[in-house]
Amino acid sequence: MSDSSFKVINSDDVDLKKWERILEKTNSSYSQYCEYWYINSICKKWKVIVKDDYSSAFPFAVALKGGISLVYQPFFSRQFTFLGNYDNEFVSFVFSFLSTNFKWIRINLPFSFKSSEASISKRRFQQLDLSGSYQSISANYSTNAKRILKKSLGFSMKKCEDIEIFTNFFKKHVGDRIGLKKSNYTHFSALIKNGLNNQRFQLFSIHLNDEIQGYVCFYFHKNIINYFKGALNENGKKSGAMFFAFDQLIQQNASKGCIFDFGGSNVDSIANFNKKFGAQDILYYGYEHNTLSKAVQKVIEVKNKFS
Repeated sequence: MSDSSFKVINSDDVDLKKWERILEKTNSSYSQYCEYWYINSICKKWKVIVKDDYSSAFPFAVALKGGISLVYQPFFSRQFTFLGNYDNEFVSFVFSFLSTNFKWIRINLPFSFKSSEASISKRRFQQLDLSGSYQSISANYSTNAKRILKKSLGFSMKKCEDIEIFTNFFKKHVGDRIGLKKSNYTHFSALIKNGLNNQRFQLFSIHLNDEIQGYVCFYFHKNIINYFKGALNENGKKSGAMFFAFDQLIQQNASKGCIFDFGGSNVDSIANFNKKFGAQDILYYGYEHNTLSKAVQKVIEVKNKFS
């Protein structure tokens, strides 16, 4: 097949109906970060490589740093993926195009592959199959989780749509601590707003005896329920508020054929927390291709830190 079967298009030129159809043909665990409105919320600029009439597609985010165009994995997306009925030829074309046109590529993918030109790193997140009954799922909770949940009297969750309050709370208790920038919070708020408008996000406040303990936000994509983000104050951490929130989600969605995607993590403490609910590790892979000089890399890293 000739390269004429492939084309690179800007995000504004994506055929939305065809994009929806190709998402339906893609594994939901992989496609969840490829919803059109989702990528638009977290990227200023992104493109798509398309084969034929959207039989296959691959989205990628582009940024300009220090005069150099880069391909990167945006904040608030674990990975992008190959969509539709792709084959080895399409995968080869995508990597050939990216490595030819961009000197620095740093993306995450759901599968590994051999490459003599790129660095491949193994990463993990956690998922829990909710197809069984709540009784069978909760029976596999850790002893620690069961003990904390037995003490979780007086907790309640309420639907919330105040994005500003949640964003400020998240910034105070999580975001500033992990070094998020102003642009990250802009994308964070836009993503939640668009998620709520598309009826894909649900935001909850967590209370203990009517006192706020924190917030939790879930993203619903086909059969996937993704823990997007959450934040607790100090009392919420001590009282086990996140145990209560996750258990409530599991209770409400057990036996419905769903998968609870905990969203991460490579961090042992977070992964261990997720596994207290019986979650299992799922692998994904970081791909980095870099042909820049060390001096240019340093300039870009400094610009990225302060932009």
